[in-house]
Amino acid sequence: MTTELMEAIEAQCAVEGNRKRSPFIAEILELLLTSEAGQILRESAQKHRRPLVHELEANLILFHEHVPTERIIELAEASQRNPDQMLVRLVLLGLRIYERAISLMEADIEGRQR
Repeated sequence: MTTELMEAIEAQCAVEGNRKRSPFIAEILELLLTSEAGQILRESAQKHRRPLVHELEANLILFHEHVPTERIIELAEASQRNPDQMLVRLVLLGLRIYERAISLMEADIEGRQR
């Protein structure tokens, strides 16, 4: 582990109350090591022949460019949620609305064809 990485982990632990192990860091490691999403990241890193950290960084950068972070934080504060909870809520709500819109469009198309 690089000195820079160790310092970043120690800084995160300090932010989270000087715990020995940062819950945030533990969750990131769990994601990368045990989850299905982590498996996909590992496979993609191997496919692109780059380190896992670079694969994760590339995915986060692509994701971050398209997400209005400030607005999500505002909505989270207004609804007394954490930003990550708000993001999940918005994605689930968006999927529900999208699925209903697609169903209505398909029904409209079928109705016109009859």
